[in-house]
Amino acid sequence: MLNETAKKLVDEITKNLAASKESISSSFGELLSLLIDKLQLSQDKKFVFVLLGKTGVGKSSTVNSLLNQEIAPVGKYDATTMEVQEYEHEINGVKCSIIDTPGLCDDIPEKGNNQKYIELIQNQVKQIDLLWFVTRLDDSRVGEDEKKGIQIISEAFTPKVWEHSIIIFTRANKADDYLEELRERTKRIRDEIAKHTGNEIANKIPSVAVDNKSQTTPDGKRWLEELYTQVFITMSERGAIPFLMATAPRINKTQSNKPNRDPNWTFYNQSKFTNQDKEDKDNEFNANDFIFNGIQKELIKKKLIEVIPALAAAGASAGAVVGGPIGAAIGGIVGAAVGSIFYFFS
Repeated sequence: MLNETAKKLVDEITKNLAASKESISSSFGELLSLLIDKLQLSQDKKFVFVLLGKTGVGKSSTVNSLLNQEIAPVGKYDATTMEVQEYEHEINGVKCSIIDTPGLCDDIPEKGNNQKYIELIQNQVKQIDLLWFVTRLDDSRVGEDEKKGIQIISEAFTPKVWEHSIIIFTRANKADDYLEELRERTKRIRDEIAKHTGNEIANKIPSVAVDNKSQTTPDGKRWLEELYTQVFITMSERGAIPFLMATAPRINKTQSNKPNRDPNWTFYNQSKFTNQDKEDKDNEFNANDFIFNGIQKELIKKKLIEVIPALAAAGASAGAVVGGPIGAAIGGIVGAAVGSIFYFFS
């Protein structure tokens, strides 16, 4: 049975589409109702990222860039103890936790008491939606301290923790031969992880190079969207929708500038779009909004179908025509997320 919001929206969409000779499937209302219900439930859930890597490699800067907020503090200091630091935050009404592990991959006097740290991290970390292994691209080898960190994490959470993990290389601009170093460094780190997981898991771990001082990597490609894509498709299904909801407004901004909606459309709780709307500062694109390419959109679409199987029936035409207006009509973070989801099906 359709909820009231979905029913009114479908009636208005059907009426408006008839004038433009477009159509939506008879099951679209059920899909929209399911989406709204699922997103409303997901508002009360959170996503958790665990950061693993040496102090000072750019873990905090990278996660802050992805989420467009200073969640994990950025500072230049030396780790003196192995500890667990959790930073809880709320983005667009969605809770998230960023858990750092300073000292775990550092050369410190406390090193060697692995069992104590395993017990500490097991007691404090109850949910991991994605494990970030962060290291510098311009380091030529996997350090002994990094190897120890990989071992401890594998023992604390079993090798399966690497099934939802990503390798992130910072300082991409420092590489002499960017693509070759990216390929070689990825192989070396996967080989080290494979000692604990086997090749099947390790070789599936994606790697992304970033440069927190530039929008692009040395090959001229934007790294923010690639990081987002690999994070989303690799993280657990439990955390995927909360993560999407937290970041949805930055996806909707990029699509709102596309000429895929009729300015004369109206919905039951929304006025007609005006020229002033298009000029609104809140809808302006900025460098921290997302511009996904076709491959990235397809990968995210595939993950969305895995998490919400009913989306397999969503048509591209419906996504292109109704995605943005639907999101705006629903309003709030749920509306932004609905609009974002249909954007990936357009």
